[in-house]
Amino acid sequence: MKVEYSIRTASPADFKELLNIAAACAEAPRWSGDIWRNVLASDREVARAVFVAQADENNVGFIVVSCAAATIAEIESVAVLPAFRRVGIGRALCLEAMRWARGLGAPEIELEVRASSVGAIALYGVLGFVEQGRRCGYYREPADDAVLMVAGL
Repeated sequence: MKVEYSIRTASPADFKELLNIAAACAEAPRWSGDIWRNVLASDREVARAVFVAQADENNVGFIVVSCAAATIAEIESVAVLPAFRRVGIGRALCLEAMRWARGLGAPEIELEVRASSVGAIALYGVLGFVEQGRRCGYYREPADDAVLMVAGL
């Protein structure tokens, strides 16, 4: 299936759609509305960006990336609605986050992913991420280990 989509920087107007995407994706973090408002706010102590993927004028995915002191970037969250997976949207979101972090001078980017998310782990591997460790029992609802991964930029 070919899907036309675009990637853009999120704005506070995307708030409700981001909450809806996160709620529709079991692996997405259950951030409160207040956390999302803070993530979307423009005055931050940590450099942070949120990118959204749009298809048919609707937001269908997002990625949240941060960079502390231009030394280490982190993909904090990425989610794509189930109906829009496996068409390149997750890859495009990750590449945009990596481009953004590289632009800030970060030499590498890290993330953690549920051990049961084999599709996501495979995608990250294609993008150059390698496993650096695990946190046993890190996730709840459902319980799962966290796989720690890093990639050079």
